Amino acid sequence: MILNIKASAVAASLMAAVLLPAGASAQAPAGQNPPQGQPATTPPATPQPAPTPKATPPPNAAPQAPAPAAPEKKIITPEEAGLSFAPPQDWKQGDPKGFNVPGNICCAWSPDNVASVVVFVQTVGQPYSPRVLLEQSAQALEKGLGAEVKKKEIIDVAGMRAFSLVVTGNGNGAAIDGKGTVRTTQHWVAIPREKDIVIFLMNSPEASFEKNEQTLQAVLNTLKVTGQQSPEQRAAK
Repeated sequence: MILNIKASAVAASLMAAVLLPAGASAQAPAGQNPPQGQPATTPPATPQPAPTPKATPPPNAAPQAPAPAAPEKKIITPEEAGLSFAPPQDWKQGDPKGFNVPGNICCAWSPDNVASVVVFVQTVGQPYSPRVLLEQSAQALEKGLGAEVKKKEIIDVAGMRAFSLVVTGNGNGAAIDGKGTVRTTQHWVAIPREKDIVIFLMNSPEASFEKNEQTLQAVLNTLKVTGQQSPEQRAAK
């Protein structure tokens, strides 16, 4: 299958999350590429159109209005995102302002200021196939951060088709950067709806992944999601 270039750009931006739990070590990196805290890193490049040469304005031309700014990212409630779920038991809720994600952040939790579960919503304006997003996201993580794909599949979550992607790579335990000395595992669960994508992203040191994975699954088992999926999304395999 020839994968949609726009879908590739969306997947790459999903992977551009800088996820650092509030209170984590200041040595934790400044940026990451995913699903999405970690050492500074160069995220997989999102395809960009070639720049258009700027025309030279004629003498005495009226000043041009500045280009409109990109929409500001917001902190939204689960209700605003169309979500309902039980938060992770015995995990502390983090300050959403301490997380930089490619979308509107809903909430975040951490048991130890290293591992975390973050929920955010990315508005994309059209329905994307879970399968296409899964393949592009796995590729972005492998090529961009040298991560090893442990598991990838299309699953049912809250009555909707979604993708589940588990990868492990070098990082600092709070995120993968491809350079750190701590083997770090991420679990991405993404539910694409008709105009947006709901993402649950867990970062964890590989050594404690199994324990933290149980917590993530407990949250997903209580999840209810409103909104619609297209016939193609619902039929994804």
